[in-house]
Amino acid sequence: MNKKALAELYQDLPELIATGVLTPEAAENIKNHYGPIEDNQGRPTFLLAFGVFGVLLVGLGITLLIAHNWAQLTRVNRLALSIGLLVAAQLVAGMTLYFKQESRTWRESAAALHMIVIGAVLALVGQTYHLTGDTDSFLLTWMLLSLPLMYLLRANSVAVLYLLGVTYWSASIYSPVEKQFVWLLLTLALPYYWQKLRQDRFSNATAVLSWVWNICLYGCFTAAFDSSLNTFRALVYSALFSINYMAGVLWFNTVQESRLPFKAIGLAGSGITIFILTFYDYWRHLNMTTSRVSNVETLLVIALLLLTAAALFRTAKQTGHRNLPFAVAPLVVSIGYLVQYFDASGSTPMILLNGYMLLLSIWVISAGSRNRSIGQVNAGMLMLALLIAARFLDANLSFVIRGVVFVCLGIGFLVVNWLMVRHKAGGQHEK
Repeated sequence: MNKKALAELYQDLPELIATGVLTPEAAENIKNHYGPIEDNQGRPTFLLAFGVFGVLLVGLGITLLIAHNWAQLTRVNRLALSIGLLVAAQLVAGMTLYFKQESRTWRESAAALHMIVIGAVLALVGQTYHLTGDTDSFLLTWMLLSLPLMYLLRANSVAVLYLLGVTYWSASIYSPVEKQFVWLLLTLALPYYWQKLRQDRFSNATAVLSWVWNICLYGCFTAAFDSSLNTFRALVYSALFSINYMAGVLWFNTVQESRLPFKAIGLAGSGITIFILTFYDYWRHLNMTTSRVSNVETLLVIALLLLTAAALFRTAKQTGHRNLPFAVAPLVVSIGYLVQYFDASGSTPMILLNGYMLLLSIWVISAGSRNRSIGQVNAGMLMLALLIAARFLDANLSFVIRGVVFVCLGIGFLVVNWLMVRHKAGGQHEK
């Protein structure tokens, strides 16, 4: 359990004892189980991070030392040295499983070292015997051979390196058919991530892995399908971000899960996409009547819109209407595309998206004011300021008018923050 969640739990213990939910003995057992707040999370996390980083540096350093003296070694010596490195890494992993299985630092470090050694041995043996293959095939082989370490040693370090390697592989190959193989590679790592979410979703390691998973998923999607997207690219990505956001609302919406990236990436991606669509140049160059739409693009649009509609229905049923303003972004973008089909000038969809972003800004500011959240109010004001700034830069106005508007926006930021801080301090004083 992370430090913030543990502090909230300890703070609620007296109330739980007073209401009879917990006995004093049970509360004491909880404290003994989790330990002091100061030592619960920070120290192991730093040890783990620096341990893995140190092992990676050691592995890379050994590889460079061997490569420096590689030309002086015979083929037999090269092969023996490569096998020796691999056996040594396997011995370290085996001893970790036997003697230090409960030590997360040992498991992560041993797995990271083993993965680096696998890559080094593949490169050294391939160079010695002039094995055919390019960088893409080498990277794919390396990732597949390293995959079992993720499950055997339960190592997040291997999972992160595997996801990054798979994403790089998907971006480096040119065949559209081969690119689709990336979904199988991601599926191979999915059971490990699902297990982490079920058993340890509040830990720092799971939060980091979730961020890497989300970012790599978008990277793989772009590598696999971006060449097939033309007319409806903005709509496809808007639907993806909306689904990501609603996944966070439906399944990761507690205070303890706020560090997980689903809502953050969904909101940020939706906001950026909507902001881009507020510009007239985007719609002016989009000709719906002459643009060619591939079968892949059509299937993606249909599938993602159906999935968005299902997620919207589930979100509205489970959480009400308070999370829908951002979630309906794909529907608004779809209306913009439909209007563009009948009015190719681009003015009407531009006005529609500008109005939508304006309403979103007002909604975020209003929600932040109700929740007494300075960060949320500032986010809404930032959206509003970006929208106004973009439109003023588009318009043919003098520098004086633009300067006055920007000064007014800055004063508005300062005044609103001052009022929010004062209001929040007054509320805490009353308590």
